[in-house]
Amino acid sequence: MKTNHGIKEDWTMDWDEKPTGGMISSNVYKAHEIDGRKITPIFFMIDVSSSMAGTKIGTVNSAMEEIMRDLSDFNSSDAELRFAVLSFGTNCTWETGEDGLIPCDGYWSDLTVDGLTYFNTACRELKSRLSGTRGFFNFAAGKTITPPVLILLTDGYANDANTISGIEGTTELQSNKYYLGSYKIAIAIGEGANQELCRNFTGDMEMVFTAYNSAALQAILTAVVKGSVTVSSSGSADTNIQPSAYTPNTEAIKSVIHHEIAANEILSEDINVPMDDDWD
Repeated sequence: MKTNHGIKEDWTMDWDEKPTGGMISSNVYKAHEIDGRKITPIFFMIDVSSSMAGTKIGTVNSAMEEIMRDLSDFNSSDAELRFAVLSFGTNCTWETGEDGLIPCDGYWSDLTVDGLTYFNTACRELKSRLSGTRGFFNFAAGKTITPPVLILLTDGYANDANTISGIEGTTELQSNKYYLGSYKIAIAIGEGANQELCRNFTGDMEMVFTAYNSAALQAILTAVVKGSVTVSSSGSADTNIQPSAYTPNTEAIKSVIHHEIAANEILSEDINVPMDDDWD
């Protein structure tokens, strides 16, 4: 394998079901089945519990509307972005439908809030869809898939387990190779967000970003999406060599996202601070 920047799906065997893990490339070339464009998949996990009511969910909706317009310009002759949105309160809902990742057409349907924070349940639902034969990657036979991007937004802590840190759900995700081979970022919304839960999701505290006000939330979300899509979409797979287990280039994505954040005055240390944690 010449580069560790892509995931290649086999025609018959799901990457996540390969006993030794890693990526799979087919030895059979079927030109009529191949769309030459790389696909960059992005998953949004968005907390819609009651504590997100008001400014928080309003800011998320406003930011996502703008981001969707920007991402709709991502597609080109050699690259395509597909995404899915999983909202979670007391219920977990695939806002983009249960048929799989969808192309970005620039449209965003506003989310509403209700209930508690069933984060562990959301992790299990995500795991069930991070699959080729039974999940959201079933479209990918013969295609080059760049590393998935998983973005979590939450303002609280898990209500559906014995602990509030979400460790039960994230531990289950650890057995999924799509999850292990993905870029994982968390945005903690407000001072009350459980940092341990966010770290358990990303596996790296440097991939957890905290927004203490509406302007910071919009700026961080934009920087995270732009940076992560840029890094993931730059990947490619060598289809002639059996790939080995994929390890995402986390240093690259950290560098790009932190550069995006540093370049935005809204995210300076004297503006995005806990004392400005006012969402009313």
